[in-house]
Amino acid sequence: MVKTVTEQKKAKAGEKVGPGKYVCIDCGKSLEFTEAEQDLRKCPACACEMYDCFPMTHIREDVKTPEDAINPPKR
Repeated sequence: MVKTVTEQKKAKAGEKVGPGKYVCIDCGKSLEFTEAEQDLRKCPACACEMYDCFPMTHIREDVKTPEDAINPPKR
C-alpha cells in the first residue's frame, strides 16, 4: 500500500478540534489534545491564531474507532 502526502491541514484559534497535536505556525509551540471537541485557543507564547494540525492516528489499519483502541481486533 502506498500512502501519498497530502496538503498540511490548518486550524484557527476558536475552532473546535479533535485529538492530536497543533503546532503554532509562527513560533512552533505545540499544544496536544487527547479529547475530542476542545476549543483551540490563541498560542500562549505569541498569540498567533493559526496552527498546523497533526491529527491523532493509529498505526494499525484495523483500529478505526475509539472502541477498537480499547478492545483491539484480534490478529
